[in-house]
Amino acid sequence: MPVFLAQSTIADGPQIAWSSFAPELAVVCASLVLLLLAVAGSRRLLVGIVAGVPAIAAGVWLVTEGFVVPGAVTIALGAAAPALVVAFPGRPSLTQSWGAGLSLLAALVLTFWQYAEVLAPEGGLIAPQSAMQGALANDGIGFFTRITVYLSALLVIPIGYGYLRDRRIGRAEVEPLLLLSVAGMAFLGTANDLITLFISLEVLSMALYILTGLARRDRRSQESSLKYFILGSVASAILLYGMALLYVATGSLDLPTIGAGLGLVTTPSVVGALGLALVTVGIGFKVALAPFHLWTPDVYQGAPTNVTAFMAAAVKAAGFAALLRLYLVAFPALEQLWIPVLSVLAAISMLYGAWVAIVQRDVKRMLAFSSITHAGYATIGVVSNSDAGLSATLWYLLTYAVATLGAFGCVLAIERVRRGEVTLVDLRGLGKTSPLLAGIFTLCLLSLAGVPATAGFIGKLVVFQAGVAAGHTWLVVIGVLSSVIAAFFYLRLAGMMFLEDVEEGRAIPLVTTGLSAGVYASAVLVLFLGIWPQLLLQLSEYAAAVVR
Repeated sequence: MPVFLAQSTIADGPQIAWSSFAPELAVVCASLVLLLLAVAGSRRLLVGIVAGVPAIAAGVWLVTEGFVVPGAVTIALGAAAPALVVAFPGRPSLTQSWGAGLSLLAALVLTFWQYAEVLAPEGGLIAPQSAMQGALANDGIGFFTRITVYLSALLVIPIGYGYLRDRRIGRAEVEPLLLLSVAGMAFLGTANDLITLFISLEVLSMALYILTGLARRDRRSQESSLKYFILGSVASAILLYGMALLYVATGSLDLPTIGAGLGLVTTPSVVGALGLALVTVGIGFKVALAPFHLWTPDVYQGAPTNVTAFMAAAVKAAGFAALLRLYLVAFPALEQLWIPVLSVLAAISMLYGAWVAIVQRDVKRMLAFSSITHAGYATIGVVSNSDAGLSATLWYLLTYAVATLGAFGCVLAIERVRRGEVTLVDLRGLGKTSPLLAGIFTLCLLSLAGVPATAGFIGKLVVFQAGVAAGHTWLVVIGVLSSVIAAFFYLRLAGMMFLEDVEEGRAIPLVTTGLSAGVYASAVLVLFLGIWPQLLLQLSEYAAAVVR
């Protein structure tokens, strides 16, 4: 059974296992093609043909070599380039959206193909594969992170289609930047050395800095983009300095080698401990752990809502993938240092985020503080420092992403009608005027609260079980207390929708087919993962077994 699609044959050069990052290749190539189509004008069909013919030829070659699935995917993507131009003449926005969606679907197919053909030749994740001289680790963390990120991006495209038109946001750059950030997140999930990790983080961050400020006519969007860029740059500088100190302490940039080097000493060096602290600050910013969360409320509130939804779901998943790989692969010997620190940060995040969310009146800002709380829940799995904790964190991030996308999708529907901020007043009586929208919104809120029969309940259950098994009962107690506080404002929103009367002229319809598709899919996944979680839970357990 073949493991890799092909390897580079350059004399004396590195042997590159291209199949190790086949999904990312599909996404990056699609982003470039979509960008060319956006600027091609009347030559869009010619660009589609020029891009599609080589892809079709490459796909045919792959099929003849026995790689049926990746070959078929490549042929389909190659044919889609000119086909979409012909199918939507004069409507480049639809070409962009469908092209991005098909490329993400292809990336998901290739990810599961990797699992079946590369990672699981005997029915389970039995051995990780490395690529690019060990810079990428095609293992369980990467596999599960890809699923979460690709699925999040796939859902957010239909959610935001009509919204972008309403806000007069140019479409030429949206999908290419979205796919570029997705590629950075996917590479971040597989990064196995500090250089790859940092570059991946910057690629996704740069794309998001621009996406956050795309509403050029909205001062809040411009302000949030600038704030995100400045604070993000500071966090990146701190992270880079920490990485430099780790290199000084161990003489290596490779994460497993760093872990082995730190394990050789009985007492951690001051340089190594300081490097660990700075890396914690940098990654804590990306995942919005308190007290490194200061950017989160303002950026989430000011950014276009579809971008906010994507950031809340996908960026957190990618950031925690980096966190897991750093602490479980590079820093296991320093667990006596980082477990207490991360435990305190998790406790602060859970209590602070839930408490401050109660007093918010803007719904996007409330969900922003809620995301800080959920970062604390996910961190319980990290500090458990076990297979069960790793599996629980990966699962929790997936369930959180699905529910968050659905919740922000509902907020976006209301915002399109209100053409402004969505406050608590706008939710009054929503269940009487738009029961379907209110029902889906309530379902997603119940999942975020951890109510049984939803995906969020299973997520919190496995995280808390891992925490108790690892001896962090006090942290789980804080998590339960935080969940009770959070349930108050989640249920308050549901109560306002169904128990209060609507104000005159405030009926909120479920706008556009595209929005409905994304919101419906999120709602179905919330129920599916809550009622029948066995398959993906088993996959998350396999993923944990590879890394540990």
